[in-house]
Amino acid sequence: MLIYNTAQLDNRLIRQDAEDAADAVMIAPETAKRIAAAHPYTLYSPNIFVRIGLMLATMLVVLLAAGLVFLVMIDGALRSIEIFFIVWGVLAYGTLEMWMSTHAHYRSGVDEGLAWMSVLMIGISLMSLMENQSPVGLYAILSIIGAWFALRTSDPGIAFCTWCCAIMLVVHFAIWYIPGARYLLPFLVMAVAGAGYFLFTRMQRQFRFRHYDLALSVLRLAALATFYLAGNYFIVHHAGQELLGMEGTPPFPWLFWTLSLLLPPAYIWLGLRKKDRVPLAMGLILTAAAVFTVRAYHAVMSLETAMALGGIVLIAVSYIAHRYLKTPKRGFTTQAMNTRSFGAEQLEGLIIAETMQHAPQPAETTRFGGGSGGGGGAGGEF
Repeated sequence: MLIYNTAQLDNRLIRQDAEDAADAVMIAPETAKRIAAAHPYTLYSPNIFVRIGLMLATMLVVLLAAGLVFLVMIDGALRSIEIFFIVWGVLAYGTLEMWMSTHAHYRSGVDEGLAWMSVLMIGISLMSLMENQSPVGLYAILSIIGAWFALRTSDPGIAFCTWCCAIMLVVHFAIWYIPGARYLLPFLVMAVAGAGYFLFTRMQRQFRFRHYDLALSVLRLAALATFYLAGNYFIVHHAGQELLGMEGTPPFPWLFWTLSLLLPPAYIWLGLRKKDRVPLAMGLILTAAAVFTVRAYHAVMSLETAMALGGIVLIAVSYIAHRYLKTPKRGFTTQAMNTRSFGAEQLEGLIIAETMQHAPQPAETTRFGGGSGGGGGAGGEF
């Protein structure tokens, strides 16, 4: 489904894994060089500064071209400006497909600029065009478009925006079509977020989704954050007032307070238990959210003091965990893994193929023995 050359992306992952293994003194540098020579990577992937510059330049070129055409046909464009920009979004996407079919680029900035301009033009135009219609249809269309772009480009930003549209689709569908949404909405969102987390985790472990690794990590983080926010007392309280017109405290306040306080340590425990940095990082981040939730309703101390104490606690926990995990404990460590995305089994096979090569055998020469008769090699006896 990717618009990129997957064989080249495989070579890129193999070379990265070989370099990491050589840096960790797991293989000899010569072996890493032979692996790199056997798996060439020719896609254009500049550094981050060139990448940002090319992305901004590409977006500017698309805007200037659209603006020029808009000025030429200003009368007709003003009457249907949304359709005008939707057409330009489709043209930007078509340019992206043609560009990638003729240019060896990967995350160069040009592809990302075209993809984001296409998404923004189509998305904003649809939001303006369907402003007075049901938001369910709008978010459904945006989710489908975003999913297609995420599948084609594996862009983590587009994947995150698609997840947000999908959650908004669930929220508005529940409000419009499910009776008793004020009682079911938080649990419905939590159910969708939990299912999404397990789905993305399972996909990330499968080899065929190796080129979506970063996008899937972002989606897992988004699913964990959504699950917590759907059960956070502050969010449930204010969202109920804004979206559902609820007054007073939300139903089952003890449940949402429990989720607000216990989910962050549960995420941290899950990360340590599964040796997974995604729930561990999200648990540490949401610890601050739990503190601010308590602070919003129970002013035990000033906000500045709470922030200072929270920062001290997080720094202390991080320092202790870093020192403790500096030496691997039960497979969990602060050190980066030596194989990134391609997989240890595939890298092991490549190392064996490169190192267990048969030594060349010298060619056997013809030897003439002694004889009892005349002719070549005779010993002089008759």
